[in-house]
Amino acid sequence: MKTNKLALLLLLALLPVALLAHAPKKVIVTYEKESGKLMISIQHPVKDVTDHYIESIAIKVNGEDVKTLEYTSQSSKESHDVEVEMPDLKTGSKISLKASCNKLGAKSGSITIE
Repeated sequence: MKTNKLALLLLLALLPVALLAHAPKKVIVTYEKESGKLMISIQHPVKDVTDHYIESIAIKVNGEDVKTLEYTSQSSKESHDVEVEMPDLKTGSKISLKASCNKLGAKSGSITIE
C-alpha cells in the first residue's frame, strides 16, 4: 500500500513538468554555398526563452561528429535560429543534426549538399 501511495505521489509531482515540456517541433536545415553558412531553424514555441529552450545542437557531416553547439537560452519564443560557418562542405556531403530541448526531447534534421 505504501508503495502505491509513493508511486502516485511521484507521478503527481512529475506531471506538471511533463505537461509544460515538449520536444522541438521541426528542424529546418539549409546551406548557402556562396557564403559557406549552414542555416538552422528549430521550431520550438516556448513562453520563457531563458527557462525552456534548445540546449544543444549536435552536427554531423557524413556520419562524423563535427560540432556541438550549446545554449542557455533560445533566440525567440517561436524558434531557435542559428547560422554556422561551414565553408568546407562539398557537394554530396550529408549534414545531419540533432536539436535537444533542455526540458524534454529532441528532433533531428538533415540535408545533402547539392
